[in-house]
Amino acid sequence: MLYWGHSEMRMRPRLFRWQWVLAVFALAIGFLLITQLRAGRAIREETALPTLRVRDLAVLVQQQGDALRSLQSEVDQLQKTLSEYETAVAEGRSAAETLERDVAFYHLVLGLAPIRGPGVVVRLREQGGPGGIVDLGVQAQDLSGLINELRSGGAEGIAVNGRRLAATTGFRQDEQGILMGALRLRGPYEIAAIGDPRALTATLNLRGGFVEGLRSVGLSVQISEQGEITLPAYRGPMKFRYAQPTQP
Repeated sequence: MLYWGHSEMRMRPRLFRWQWVLAVFALAIGFLLITQLRAGRAIREETALPTLRVRDLAVLVQQQGDALRSLQSEVDQLQKTLSEYETAVAEGRSAAETLERDVAFYHLVLGLAPIRGPGVVVRLREQGGPGGIVDLGVQAQDLSGLINELRSGGAEGIAVNGRRLAATTGFRQDEQGILMGALRLRGPYEIAAIGDPRALTATLNLRGGFVEGLRSVGLSVQISEQGEITLPAYRGPMKFRYAQPTQP
């Protein structure tokens, strides 16, 4: 009897220690599970996109798809032109007709020919008080940013205050206002762009986009879709002062 009682007394501390170990282990597991659940919930909340943001992303995806299709169409056109040149050379014919068509096309792309078509008109000015509108707040980068937005939206031709833009036309600020190339602009500013009116409007009205930023700093940006816009041909210098073609 004394032997078994002594053994039982020796086993109790060991059981007690194992119970403590198991309890601490269970607490550690529970703490890790709770931490993981909270972390997963926080990640889901941070990565959840609101409905409006999803719509904005859908617009961006559509725009990228349109840009890809436009580039693919350009590649197909260039391949077709190359094929026509090769055929003309193989048949011993002159490629003058094809070259004339290409010249007319690039004449149009460079803005050297008047164009017309559907598009949008954007009016930019500073919002004044009851006394009227003051245009001192519009900066050169505001106009440049709007032009870039319209081009990214697929604009095929753009004019500012009735003057056509070329691919090399830039905007800069000086003490007296805004210069578009060598031309001084006066507000209010009206930007006419030819292209798909809905695509251009969607690009400009993109949530969190450039136009929303202009409005947040007190500028008035009015966008109106037009069934037909006529843009004049570009009238300005086409020569470069510093750039020279590289020699083969």
